[in-house]
Amino acid sequence: MNLRTISLIGLLIISAHGKKVMLDISSDSGDQLRAELINLEDNTALLRRSDGKEFATPLAYLSADSRVQLKKLWQEYQIEVSKNLAPINEALGHQLFSKTGNLWNEPVADIAKRLKWPLESSTPYTSSYRLYTRPGYKFAGAQPKTVVAYGNETGKAESFSLIYSNKGDSLSTVGSGEDHFKENGKSIDRNTLNGAMIFDKRTIAKNLTAVLGEPTEQRILGQGNKTHKTQRWDWLDHSFLLTHLKEEYVGLRITKSLFADNKGKYERVSDGDMRKRLKGNVVTRENGDTFIDNIPMVDQGPKGYCAPATFERAMRHAGVAADMYLLATLATTGGGGTNTRKLYDEVAFTTRSKGSRTARELQLRSLSPAKIKKYIDKGVPLLWQMCSLPTYNMVANRRTIERRNVKDWSTYASKIAGEAESNLPNLQAKGNYHICMIIGYNAATNEVAVSDSWGKRYTIRWVHVDEAEAVSNKSGYVIDL
Repeated sequence: MNLRTISLIGLLIISAHGKKVMLDISSDSGDQLRAELINLEDNTALLRRSDGKEFATPLAYLSADSRVQLKKLWQEYQIEVSKNLAPINEALGHQLFSKTGNLWNEPVADIAKRLKWPLESSTPYTSSYRLYTRPGYKFAGAQPKTVVAYGNETGKAESFSLIYSNKGDSLSTVGSGEDHFKENGKSIDRNTLNGAMIFDKRTIAKNLTAVLGEPTEQRILGQGNKTHKTQRWDWLDHSFLLTHLKEEYVGLRITKSLFADNKGKYERVSDGDMRKRLKGNVVTRENGDTFIDNIPMVDQGPKGYCAPATFERAMRHAGVAADMYLLATLATTGGGGTNTRKLYDEVAFTTRSKGSRTARELQLRSLSPAKIKKYIDKGVPLLWQMCSLPTYNMVANRRTIERRNVKDWSTYASKIAGEAESNLPNLQAKGNYHICMIIGYNAATNEVAVSDSWGKRYTIRWVHVDEAEAVSNKSGYVIDL
């Protein structure tokens, strides 16, 4: 539609505290279009159709009168928005919103910087900024255990997830990364936990209602094949979704209103485009290393969420939206122990809803490059069940550093083969059950590349196949196309 004139400009009130600018637009040929004005800058109007599709329209396409009207209305709109910014940010206890009043037009990195949420992961397709909070940190009047901001492929904010009292934090180890396996946990009485959940829900609802008015109730699709009753507040193009799943968690999500209108369903990436994306992430180096790059990192933090974190990584890598904490509610007991099979069943349903993406169980009797390359070569990581023993981690850490200075890879291959043989007696124990990713291989050195959900340092580590097979539980999963 070649836009030339605006036939009508009007404001439609969508809540007691927010408005949106709706435009009825006609072209020279008489075509009609109603669209929402999302942003106006650099002489370009960002418009959104009723189906959610956004498109940029240069103001030069509009008549002179229309340009004057549009700029005047946008200025009035911004003044109206600014009146609500301070009360909303004050109710949240943070400067979430900048003066524009629109999170979705702002780089997520800028928002995270204001909130002091550190970068967790950044790829060309998605990013996340996560903070595990300390005592005294409040958001909307209550203390979340973790907060995360997600960005999309354009670098703009996509959504925010805050998890408050929850069963996974009722028994939490102090350490992160490899220290997770040390016996240093604490427990909280179930009645105390339920009381905390009720307090958090009431506090958050009270703070949001004070500035946004009474909420509506609707059911929102969570992870897996489940919908949850949710309280919803709207302001501009933002929906605040508060969920209290009894004896599970209290969570607040901040999303685009279209997401809430669609009851929690995301737009999917086509299978053809996804195959190209995954294949494009495969890196091959001269020394024979072949591995998958740009897999989102999720730091499971100080709790036993290795399975939910690893599944979130794999799902987001395959273009399926996921949240570690929400996944954990599907199959996690108090303290973080996960029924991986139950979690897999729920994830399988979610991935099936995204086209031909399929979660499948694997028998991993062998981890040799010849056996795993069919997945790695097309950009699909393996979710590997194993025992993360101290000796294994010591070897993986040391070997990964050592590889950086290797000049003669043939000599290196012989050396680590001998080391692997001598390490096997210390890799036979069972315990420290864990799930991580196999993301690469080197056939010449007989190594596999592994990635753990423990933060940037653990993005990629290398171990000999014999060492990996010694700690393997011979099974795993894959999200394939």
